[in-house]
Amino acid sequence: MAKTIVGLYDNQTTARRVVSELEKAGFGKDHFQVASHDENDLTGYEMSRTDNTLDVLTRYGVDEDEAHFYAEAVRRGGSLVIARVHDTDSEKAVDIMARHNPVRYEDRAKAYQKEGFKGYDTTAKPFTREQRLAEQQRYAGEQQQRLKEIEENLKIGKREVVRGGVRVHKYVDTERIEETLRLREEHVDVDRQKVDRIAKPGEVEAAFKEKTIEMVERAEEAVVEKEARVTGEVRVGKNVEMREETVGGTVRRTRIEVEQLDKTELTAAEPEFREHYEQTFRKGGQAYDRYRPAYEYGYAAGTAYQDREFDEVERDLATDYNTRYKDDDSTWDNVKDAVRHGYYQAKHALTH
Repeated sequence: MAKTIVGLYDNQTTARRVVSELEKAGFGKDHFQVASHDENDLTGYEMSRTDNTLDVLTRYGVDEDEAHFYAEAVRRGGSLVIARVHDTDSEKAVDIMARHNPVRYEDRAKAYQKEGFKGYDTTAKPFTREQRLAEQQRYAGEQQQRLKEIEENLKIGKREVVRGGVRVHKYVDTERIEETLRLREEHVDVDRQKVDRIAKPGEVEAAFKEKTIEMVERAEEAVVEKEARVTGEVRVGKNVEMREETVGGTVRRTRIEVEQLDKTELTAAEPEFREHYEQTFRKGGQAYDRYRPAYEYGYAAGTAYQDREFDEVERDLATDYNTRYKDDDSTWDNVKDAVRHGYYQAKHALTH
């Protein structure tokens, strides 16, 4: 089953890049068409002059209100890429078209409606070049917001968490202990006997003297004493073990890529490059060919990022340039002025 995917872009340069990526992904002439009034920079997939944008969109099942909006946007200088792809390829096509910041239908339609737009007028004339440039400039801020670079930082650290533990209870157990003892006990016996005899001489005197005799009875009794003795110890503590664990995560960051232009696109800018070289680099003794790649790189970057200032993308351009020309002795600091000149030369060419 075929699906229709529509992407609106404010300029033909962006539409060309979309077409190029779709071609590289395997989509061909049978898969998409381009609607544009800019005859100076065609993609090779423009609709036949007998085709009407509104009719084509309606035939492909696009909502009527949206079809009128897209036809009006093309009249004002926009470029419309219409893809007809199979279900299985739709996600790939959508991803490619979305990467190039298509115009958001809801926002732009509201802007048109505020101006009184009610529907596409088939008799209305297309915008002139000056009108198209003014229209692009009007919505340039809208695109610039879409090109903000976002980078996520991944913070890796450690924190203390409870993994487990030990709770120690102390209980008192009672045990009865018995032992049989042999106890000694004394008893005093008094034995009175009746005697009838004559007292001996020594006994008389002693017998009439007062005398007290005491005898203590002693006995052994069982005594139970408790003695507390330490018979064992339980030590409660923590052992600390160190372990290594590799943690990580994915981060996203936007990446700026500069697509090199065909040599034919740089022919008109060559005199400007040479004039800047004569004024800036010639006295250093280096030949023009040493700086040519930097001028061309800057021109390609200015074409790709026409809605952004050089200072906004300089850091990413420097990284990309040094990667591309890492085997060359022309470092970024040496050629930055050439890149900057090419960058603004492209922006100037696109607005005049």
